[in-house]
Amino acid sequence: MGYLSAFAKWLSNKAAQPFACFLAFLVILTWGFFGLPLHFNETWQLIISTIAAVISITMLFIIQNSQNRHTIAIQLKLDEIIRATQGAHNAMMDIEKLTDEDLSRIQKKYGLLAEKTKEDLKQGKVDTHTHDISKTIIEEKK
Repeated sequence: MGYLSAFAKWLSNKAAQPFACFLAFLVILTWGFFGLPLHFNETWQLIISTIAAVISITMLFIIQNSQNRHTIAIQLKLDEIIRATQGAHNAMMDIEKLTDEDLSRIQKKYGLLAEKTKEDLKQGKVDTHTHDISKTIIEEKK
């Protein structure tokens, strides 16, 4: 793990702590305390606005980095569940790489399967259908 990645992880963990909220509140109090004697002049406002903008933009990137890491971890866990589940379609493991049209087609197929399953359940049948979605991807691309 690179230094920037390690720093981003450390900072996102620290920013999620209650102390970070307390620190932000302390900064606001400090702004008000020192701003009153200065009558919140333009220089004071510029300094505070610049600091707030830098912190906000930095936190935006830190939060996005954290979300990306968590998304990848969740995706890998789901891939492992698919891989380890008998009857699951391994072609689904990289489904996020498909085009929007392909995803929409697959979503419609699953929607139809869900509707059929609901009807089957009403008739007392079991909910154990498996549909080979990989054939759907290949057939629709032809």
